[in-house]
Amino acid sequence: MNQMLELRGRWTLITGASSGLGLELARHIAKEHGGHVVLVARRRDRLETLAEELRSRYGVQAACVTADLSRPEDVERLFTEATTGRDIHAVILNAGVTYWGEAMKLGWSDFQAMLDTNVTSLVRLSTLFVPYLIERGTHGGLMFVSSVAGLIPVPYQAAYSGTKAFVTSYGQCLAQELRPKGLSVTVFAPGGISTELLVNSGLSNRFKAGDIGVMSPEACAAHAVRAFVRRKELYVPGLVNQGLALVARVLPRGFLAQRTAAIYRPES
Repeated sequence: MNQMLELRGRWTLITGASSGLGLELARHIAKEHGGHVVLVARRRDRLETLAEELRSRYGVQAACVTADLSRPEDVERLFTEATTGRDIHAVILNAGVTYWGEAMKLGWSDFQAMLDTNVTSLVRLSTLFVPYLIERGTHGGLMFVSSVAGLIPVPYQAAYSGTKAFVTSYGQCLAQELRPKGLSVTVFAPGGISTELLVNSGLSNRFKAGDIGVMSPEACAAHAVRAFVRRKELYVPGLVNQGLALVARVLPRGFLAQRTAAIYRPES
């Protein structure tokens, strides 16, 4: 499929759009591509503020859908609301949660919420949007936001690393299956991003924008949208992160796990 993904004047749905990478993805699509956006997150007030900014600054349309993707009923409702009265052309599944610490100290309900948000909702939205997009025959696309943590084992982020490994593998497989049907799937796997996710995980005292391998959300969003419109099947932004991805193919995973454990081990 050589045709670029055209976002101008078309609707792109973005989950996790109230802050961080999702917010900057919406801004970039509106500013640089003139695309309309359906903004999805739990915090309605932030979505409405962003929607008004995009309408007034860039003259695009913006709609808001409040949803908690750890709740199956919200996932189903999201699809219905997003596709009512508009034709969705592209879907960016960016929402995700993480946990930093010993895996055995992660509460079961918290793990279930992570699994539902990072994996189950992504698969369910795929099963809803893929036939929808294929039926329209407009050669749309999907992007799954994964992580470098899905390419290498990251002790002390074990559950998060595992969910992102699933997203990466699932997305790459889906890309091959859907290519003949005229639909592209891009797996975007960034390293650290200086967002609320980094702060809430407790890792912001170790990693911040400007550090090696850590990007600002604005820079990361530009990389993501560029890879999306070019229909890249797997894209890792930044030379350091690309080097890590290459090393992950060569070095033993046990050695990589030891090295990342030394970096991520909490102070006792």
